[in-house]
Amino acid sequence: MPRKSTEKWVVMALAALIPLAYAAFADHAWEDYFITLRSSRNLVEGHGLVFNPGDRLHTFTSPLGVLVPALCTAIAGVGHESLALWLFRLIDAAVLAAGAGLVWDRLESLKVGALGRLLVFGLLVTDCKLTEFSTSGMETAFLIFFVQLLWCEMESSAGPRLLPIALAAAGLQWTRPDGFILGGAIIAPHVIFRKSATEPVFRGWGKVFLGLLLGVVLYLPWIGWAWWYYGTPVPHTITAKSQFTATVHASDLVWLPWRSLTGQSMLMDLYLPIYWVYGGWPAFVAWFARIVGVISAFAWLVPGLSRPARRTSLAVFLGSFYFCSIILFPWYSPPWTVLGILALGLVTDSAGQFISRQKLAWLASLLRVAVGLGIGAYVFMLAGTAWEMREQQRIIENQGRRDIGLWLAKNASAHDTVFLEPLGYIGYYSQLKMYDFPGLSSREVVAAIRGGSVRFAEVINRLRPTWLVLRPFEIADPSKPENAVLREYRLVKVWNQQTQLDQVTWLPGRGWIEHDAQFLLFRHEPTTQH
Repeated sequence: MPRKSTEKWVVMALAALIPLAYAAFADHAWEDYFITLRSSRNLVEGHGLVFNPGDRLHTFTSPLGVLVPALCTAIAGVGHESLALWLFRLIDAAVLAAGAGLVWDRLESLKVGALGRLLVFGLLVTDCKLTEFSTSGMETAFLIFFVQLLWCEMESSAGPRLLPIALAAAGLQWTRPDGFILGGAIIAPHVIFRKSATEPVFRGWGKVFLGLLLGVVLYLPWIGWAWWYYGTPVPHTITAKSQFTATVHASDLVWLPWRSLTGQSMLMDLYLPIYWVYGGWPAFVAWFARIVGVISAFAWLVPGLSRPARRTSLAVFLGSFYFCSIILFPWYSPPWTVLGILALGLVTDSAGQFISRQKLAWLASLLRVAVGLGIGAYVFMLAGTAWEMREQQRIIENQGRRDIGLWLAKNASAHDTVFLEPLGYIGYYSQLKMYDFPGLSSREVVAAIRGGSVRFAEVINRLRPTWLVLRPFEIADPSKPENAVLREYRLVKVWNQQTQLDQVTWLPGRGWIEHDAQFLLFRHEPTTQH
């Protein structure tokens, strides 16, 4: 077998095996996965693709993110959540390997050297958020694959092919409602950087256009079905979250490049651990993320770089106007991070070629050291994240939120309702009607917020749920007149994992995990005097 072919298979194997090893160690299932899994389970049990049987509400965001877990649940059997998740992880690992193979072939056709490839795959297979969300039940692996497929087609020297463009376009939408923004960011730079002295004029706009049209056709069945089934193709999750999305002003967009250059935007978050702002990570990771963020998003301004490098960098820059204007939940980052990693690898390759032509041996050594340090930083963040999520699962999820859900399933009536913010584990394991804030599964909460009830106590007063599951800092002062409804609730049980967390000496992201360390359960007893 030729050496390069062997290297390709090694890279593909690492792209699959590292996430699986991470999953075996951390065994973490993301909170939001269980929001979607409840609909997946209901579909398998014959209740329809809904969170609450009989209530046709679109309570998930990704069609593939709900249908693939449904398939895994059907194979594993209802109630075998761990087995179903592992089936999902195996599928994700295969998808990640396929995407790595596509990128390998494209970098080879672009004649990217060993150092550029080392950086690309060194970062791709060790990115902590990509690895976490590809193994914890999210749709991330599929989204990454379709981004890689579209990028590889657009960077093909022979021009893009119609069917892969259609598959990528449709796949992006089947994976995320905002997939078209990713697609646009990848395609648009080809309008600006069309040719150079060594590259032909971009050929294939006709195939791109027809491929996009075919992609729309492939996505239309879902739009039509969702419109018929739910009454709207817009996921209710988007409706609920949009109530708290800040308005973006023109001045915000004008100043965004400067804020990104100075480390004051969400650009650097693409290369940082999950919820890093809660602390517990060494300062160097923020500096690392700031440096590589600036390089990946602004390298397109450097005339001497290769056209693929400038196009990919421009895709990140254009995308920043989107992901810096929304609430950038950490699972939104990986596709943009992948584009950033590709840009970094291509920039490194261009820099290496320039240094080689100038015969600057000392600078070549410095570049190799920088690449090694970058991969080392990523390996450190991956290891820290694996340990963080292992403890999160062991202490918070298994002994906290999952246990709360199981307790409610055993002690509550089937017609009881629950008000809370963390909908996933508790909602799935209790199988009760949830009044979650901001209403991802509840049209009643969305209506209450639109009616002016924006505080927890106001929503509780309006809906009068049977149970409240609240963190200590979420509990308003019941002695104040505006919180009088809280006097109708009696504390029933407390889950407090803080002592166990305190026993863990090294815990990156400790502040984020402590956020969910304590929950108090209240029951509505309006006749009780306080």
